[in-house]
Amino acid sequence: MKRNILQLIPFLLFFTLLFGWQTTRFIALYSVVALILVGFCMLLWFFFKNLTPFFNKTELQFNDQQFQLTKNNGTSTWSFSSIRNVVVHEEYWLIYLTINSYVYVPKNIFYTEEDFKKFKSRLNV
Repeated sequence: MKRNILQLIPFLLFFTLLFGWQTTRFIALYSVVALILVGFCMLLWFFFKNLTPFFNKTELQFNDQQFQLTKNNGTSTWSFSSIRNVVVHEEYWLIYLTINSYVYVPKNIFYTEEDFKKFKSRLNV
C-alpha cells in the first residue's frame, strides 16, 4: 500500500496543477501545498510505523546449530545454515534468511563479551 500511495502523489499533483491552474492560480497553489503536506505526513507515518519492531525488548538464545529470538512473548528459531547474508552495522546485524526477510539482532543484548564473540563467529562476519 505504501508504494501505491507514493506513486499516486505525483499523479495527483500533476492532475491538480492541470485543472486548478485553468480555474484560478490560488486553488492550484493551495492544492499543491496540501498534497505536499499530506505526502510528507504519510512518509513520516510510514517511517515511524516501521521502526516499532526495533524498539521492542529482545532476548537471544543460541547454540552451535541454531539461534532463537524472543520478542513480545513471540519466539522464532532459525538455523545458522539458513543464513543467506549478514549486513553488519555499528549497533546491530541484519541477518537475511531470504532475499526479502531479515532478522534484526542488536549487538547490545549480549551479557558477556564471550557470548558476543561466539555469536559473531557463528555468523561468519
